[in-house]
Amino acid sequence: MGLFSTAAASVAEDKSSAQYALVLSSALVLVSAVALYLKYATAQKKEEAFDLYAPKQRNGTAAPASRNGPKVTVLFGTQTGTAERFANQLSEEINEKYPHATATASDIETYDHASKLAEEELAFFCVATYGDGEPTDSALSFTEWMEDLVKQGDQDGSSPLAALKYGVFALGNTQYEHFCACGKLVDRQLKALGAKQVIDRGEGDDDANIEDDFQAWKEKLWVELDALAEFAPQQNGKAANGHANGIPVTTIKPAKVAEEYKVADAQEASRIWSFDVTAVGPNSPVEAPISERKELHTAKSERSCIHVEIDISATDLTYETGDHVGVYASNPPELVSEALKRLDYNGKRVVRLTSSPGSKLSKAMFEGKAMSVRDILSNFLDLQSPPRKESLTAMASCASDPKEKARLEHLASKEGRDEYRSHVLDGMRSLLELLHEFPSVKPSLGVFAARIAPKLQPRFYSISSSPLCHPKTIHVTCALVEGKSPTGRHHKGVASTWFSRCKSQSLESLAGDKIAVFVRRSNFKMPKDAARPIVMVGPGTGIAPFRGFLQERQARMAMVKGGETGETVLFFGCRRKSEDMIYESELASWLDAGVLTTLDCAFSREQEEKVYVQHKIQERSEEISKLLVEKKGSLYICGDKTMGKDVVRILEEVLTTECVKEMEEQGRLRRDVW
Repeated sequence: MGLFSTAAASVAEDKSSAQYALVLSSALVLVSAVALYLKYATAQKKEEAFDLYAPKQRNGTAAPASRNGPKVTVLFGTQTGTAERFANQLSEEINEKYPHATATASDIETYDHASKLAEEELAFFCVATYGDGEPTDSALSFTEWMEDLVKQGDQDGSSPLAALKYGVFALGNTQYEHFCACGKLVDRQLKALGAKQVIDRGEGDDDANIEDDFQAWKEKLWVELDALAEFAPQQNGKAANGHANGIPVTTIKPAKVAEEYKVADAQEASRIWSFDVTAVGPNSPVEAPISERKELHTAKSERSCIHVEIDISATDLTYETGDHVGVYASNPPELVSEALKRLDYNGKRVVRLTSSPGSKLSKAMFEGKAMSVRDILSNFLDLQSPPRKESLTAMASCASDPKEKARLEHLASKEGRDEYRSHVLDGMRSLLELLHEFPSVKPSLGVFAARIAPKLQPRFYSISSSPLCHPKTIHVTCALVEGKSPTGRHHKGVASTWFSRCKSQSLESLAGDKIAVFVRRSNFKMPKDAARPIVMVGPGTGIAPFRGFLQERQARMAMVKGGETGETVLFFGCRRKSEDMIYESELASWLDAGVLTTLDCAFSREQEEKVYVQHKIQERSEEISKLLVEKKGSLYICGDKTMGKDVVRILEEVLTTECVKEMEEQGRLRRDVW
């Protein structure tokens, strides 16, 4: 009021105009009061708009208190994060399309299914499949619990989920024998327990365009939900046509801003891989040194295959023969340097990235830790995979060039699906390539880590050792992955490149380079009855688990001398014996010791016509039939998924399709394919 008081005083100096001054002063006071009120009211409206579009809670959505319609639960079982992302998208879109409904997304692993599922009104399941048709780590206990319920229902005729309506979107890859097996299993279990399906099961193919598969399924879902009475618009002062009291209503929603991590400078970087060692898993690996590394191919080979031994003696890790080891390797340093330069980030800057309270961002392992920007890009962000459409949308929001912005938005749109497939997926364009293609895209570190770069996923390897022989080390057999992409980019596999460059305790370093690891249990196990024959098919690095099998076979034979041991047959394949027959001396010693009964090798490049392991199986059809049918032996296949399909096809010719199916049902046919 100082300014207004001064103005009034100056007018009052003219005693003959005192009354005029009083009126003017009062008017100015009134104007000031109105201005303050409008400022306060505007601030309140902004605050209300922010609250209305507040970010979702982690693993759940925060819905306004006025939502009193149907409750929807979206559960996800994920291995790489895609199913979780889809579940969050689905719950978000349900809340947007049906303002009176409340949709929440939850991890199926932490969801209290025993006490909650039977009480749900409507539930959707986004579940991925791992390996040979297995549930993901997070969905395993849920599917086992459901199977127990199904068995109980078969006995007493109960239908504990009769009140539940549901839908399933299954994620898989058609290159695998058991496409979407976990989603199909959950669908069957729900039906068996009396739940009512509101939409046909959706299936997403990661070998094609899983994003479009999910979008197509959602479009069908909206039609089904619109037909349900509980999802019809509420009539409280508002007609179904969107008019209130007969007067058209126009609702303007503020534009949503994509969530990002908050970036704060930190003084000193903490350890990168420091987690709760009592809960070792994909989200809390342990760091272990490399104790040995050696090249398995001869000098004649143009390719590379590395044998690596990981020392777990200082950890609580244990494993069984046939298990998988998950490793978190870092991006090649030169790739990280290129990304830092393109993004104009200071790699030495130490920061702490955190999400907002109630964030819908999935938990990241770097979150809340102080570390350099280089370490974040090196260890946690995927710079080489083709970006998903969500990433392109986020990139568009950071583009200053209108043409680049429009192009990115088109690639991410429904109309641009064909171009997205041809340009991004078929072209195998990496995220870094797309960033170079659109130079005006300048994301902040918080946006880049939250919305553009996917999280770097663990790489899984079949463990090539047995704990009976090597209880304190995990052996890995790794082929170096590198080559030219369709765009001419020299692609280098993240984990294989790291293994090829790492230093071991035995040779280059007393300490040895360290890598973050965890063990994933597998059903790829030898028969408990050692007298049963086993037939193993493992070309190339597919021999890895069978090296563990043979180590275990040898150890058990030494423990029980004179005990009966079934025939042990190995079909191995490589290009040339002189170049890439890995573990040759070990195989010879197992043959001499009687641990390995038969070794049949297919050298594909040593003759004019290529020969593969499936051809060798066909040549031994009579022997294989005797081992698998008459003696009830088990067949194990490890390696490339295409090879696995070819082997099964030959097996069906040798044994009949019905026989192969029976072996699968009895657990006598196991696959470990990729």
